[in-house]
Amino acid sequence: MENIIAAFRNPHDMEKAAEALLKQGVINLKLEPGALHPKGEQPDITLLGRIGTSISETAAKLQVIVESSRRRQAEDTIRKYGGVCWF
Repeated sequence: MENIIAAFRNPHDMEKAAEALLKQGVINLKLEPGALHPKGEQPDITLLGRIGTSISETAAKLQVIVESSRRRQAEDTIRKYGGVCWF
């Protein structure tokens, strides 16, 4: 099994990616809207710069567990919906 963590510009994009990942048969996923920009705290500017968002926008985090053989497919799906994977 593989663990993938991804950042999204907004929760809406993350939810679309999550729907697609569920259709692909991921083992588990966890959605965290606004996780990278909690109220009163600054987000990680380096990470947000990689996904092309400003620090004034709310970022979201998605954690996915997939079979090793489906890792690449999951990463491609995350990127399709504007997410950036990190490990």
